Amino acid sequence: MSDRVAVTKEQIIEELQQMVKVQGRVPRTSMYPNFERARRLFGSWPNALKAAGLENEQKRSYKEEFLTAEVQRLAQELGRPPISGPHEFPLYMSVMEYYDSWEDFLEHAGLRKYASEDEGAEVKEKLILDILQMEKIMRRFPTMSEFKDYRLVRYYFGSWKAFKAACEEKKMELS
Repeated sequence: MSDRVAVTKEQIIEELQQMVKVQGRVPRTSMYPNFERARRLFGSWPNALKAAGLENEQKRSYKEEFLTAEVQRLAQELGRPPISGPHEFPLYMSVMEYYDSWEDFLEHAGLRKYASEDEGAEVKEKLILDILQMEKIMRRFPTMSEFKDYRLVRYYFGSWKAFKAACEEKKMELS
């Protein structure tokens, strides 16, 4: 017996209507987890929207509360706020409809672009030790693009330059 639960037309209609209430707009296909099932059951995505009474929905913007909840969820998942731009936060352009800057949005969501100086001592130490190990292996200091955790570096150190300086301090401390 399959663990998958069959999603009915009625459930899809209810989910789509609920998403509009929460998000403030018709969900994009990429944001609706049952998109393929809806397309199969209704024959097309537009038909699914029509069945839910959403075919003429004119709202194009996401609700501010939805964007805030989404960035908080993603920050929790990543262990840091997402970096501005659509690469890490696909709804970035919608945020810019409400806020003058990414920093303003993060502040509204109770997040900061960079960690405070006293935040994440263990994470900072691990990042430094990881890259110093890479440096030993590579016989040179790795570039930002060679270091998979460069986004954590940016969050905890503010810049690659500040991170390199902290690594140099650690090397002197270890010598």
